[in-house]
Amino acid sequence: MSNKYGVYGFRFLDTLNSSFYQLFAVGYQNITDSSYDWDGLKRKDGPLLLFQYTISGFGNIEIDGDVHQVDAGSAFMVEIPSNHRYYLPANSENWEFYFILLRPINIQKEWTELIKLIGKVPKIPEDSPPIIFLKSAYFTASKNQITDGFRASSIVYQFIMELFRYSTAYKKEKEIWPEKVVQAVHFLEEDYVSLQSLEELANRVELSKYHFTRLFKKTTGLSPMEYLTKVRMEKAVKLLRNTNLTIEEIARKIGYSNGSYFIKVFREWIGFSPGEFRLGKDLAYLNELRFD
Repeated sequence: MSNKYGVYGFRFLDTLNSSFYQLFAVGYQNITDSSYDWDGLKRKDGPLLLFQYTISGFGNIEIDGDVHQVDAGSAFMVEIPSNHRYYLPANSENWEFYFILLRPINIQKEWTELIKLIGKVPKIPEDSPPIIFLKSAYFTASKNQITDGFRASSIVYQFIMELFRYSTAYKKEKEIWPEKVVQAVHFLEEDYVSLQSLEELANRVELSKYHFTRLFKKTTGLSPMEYLTKVRMEKAVKLLRNTNLTIEEIARKIGYSNGSYFIKVFREWIGFSPGEFRLGKDLAYLNELRFD
C-alpha cells in the first residue's frame, strides 16, 4: 500500500472521562482485496459512529437488508454495532475512501439528526466543506499534528458542524430557489474573477442590497460575498491540484489582486495555506482537498 494511505487511531487520557467529543480514528484507504468485509453486528470496537466517503471505485453496504452501491461521491453513515455490512464486491476492482470514526459521547443526538437530514447513504460533492474537512483531518493526522484530546475533540465538532452546514445550505435544489437567487448564483459562478462588490451583484439582479442579501442568505445559507469566496476557493483548489501556477498567478486567475490576501483567505477557509496544501499533494499524503 502506498504511503499516502494510512489509518490513525487516537486515545487521549486528558479528555477520556470528560464531556469532550472523542475521535477514535481517521483513515484513507484503497481496498483491492475481496476479503475486505465488515459486519456491524460482529465488531468488538463499538460503540462507534462511522462516516465513510468514496473517492474512486466502489463498495457495497447492506443496511437492514437493503444493499447500496457506494461509488465516487457517495458516503455512508452507520453506528457500530448495528445491522449493516460493508464490503468490496466481486465486480469492483478497488474501493478508495476516507473515513472517520467517532465515539458517540455527546454527539449521538446530532448524528441521528444528520441522518434524518441527509440519509444513511448520502451523495455529497467531493469539493464540499465536510469532505474537504475530512481530507484535511486525515492530512493533519498523517503529519502527527493531532497531539491531544482537545484538538481531537475540536475536529469531531467541526466535522459534524460542516455536515450540518452542508445539509442546510445545499440540500435545497437550485430549481426551487427564487429566480433572483438563481440569477445571482449564475453571475457569481461565471464572473467570479471580475465581481468585486455586493452593490454590483445586487444591481445585476435589480434588487436593493438589503433585500438581496437577506434573500440570498436565507436561500443558500451563505451571504453573497461568502458564496463568491466559496467559488473562488473551489477554483483555487483545482488550480493548486492540477497546475504548476505560482500562488500569485492563481490569486489573479480567481479574482484577487495579490497573493498575500489570497493566502489569508485560503487559510481561513481551507485550514492550510496554499503552499501547505500543495506540499501535501506533492508528498502524496493527500490526493485532493477542500471546498464547498
